Amino acid sequence: MVDPSMEDKVMSSCVRLLSQEWEPGMNSAALSTKVHRLSYDILGVDPYTELKAEANRVASSLLPRAQEMVERSSDRLKTACLVAIAGNVMDFGIGGFESPDELKNDFERLVAEEPEPNDVERLRELLRSANEVLYLFDNCGEIVLDLPLIRELRSMGLKVTGVVKGEPIITDATWEDLSASGADKVLSECLTTGVFAIGVDLERAPEELKAAFSRADLVLAKGMANFEALSGRGVRPIAHLLRSKCIPVSQAIGAKKDRNVIKVFE
Repeated sequence: MVDPSMEDKVMSSCVRLLSQEWEPGMNSAALSTKVHRLSYDILGVDPYTELKAEANRVASSLLPRAQEMVERSSDRLKTACLVAIAGNVMDFGIGGFESPDELKNDFERLVAEEPEPNDVERLRELLRSANEVLYLFDNCGEIVLDLPLIRELRSMGLKVTGVVKGEPIITDATWEDLSASGADKVLSECLTTGVFAIGVDLERAPEELKAAFSRADLVLAKGMANFEALSGRGVRPIAHLLRSKCIPVSQAIGAKKDRNVIKVFE
């Protein structure tokens, strides 16, 4: 629990930063990174540690059911994508749940909801001609529910390189979560973004990650932050899997708010 007086200090400092740094056309993920860096420096701790562990625990309890849903589906790829998207509601900064436990009641409803937009057929075509996929993870908990999709991609003979955050930031998955989730056992290779950043900061990314972007036949990006960070950066082809939790991102990606989204850009 953060002391209320500390919350006030963080808030006032962030407001000053925004007034100094914001300018029209600035990338929202870059600005958000600065705000969070300041907040963490003031707090001196990771305020999300317990929440991230709880999200991984809840998602792990749902994983057997999620894998069963994929295995019994007439369209395994689509169902695996929807399972991965359902995990994206465990985003406690904007429009997601207040507690990871809420997903237990809504999980099957979310997986049953048709994506809108739905580019799954184009995604399927791109995967058929691909050799390597770069998979950009998003939140803790969510990374566990990415496993059925990663297994599906591997069963197609694809090399899958997973990318987590280089440093703890909000509830995003880091290197420690690869082993906690079991993702390290199903991926072909594991990399990090290398830095404290919302989404992926391509300018500051390690050379091995830049090489992986260049080498991949398809980038599969989870969550709104990766969409915001990579929009307009020329990363193509890229498939975004996310829950449209805010109006600006929904409008930018061509979705209504609070929808499952499978969107391919080429």
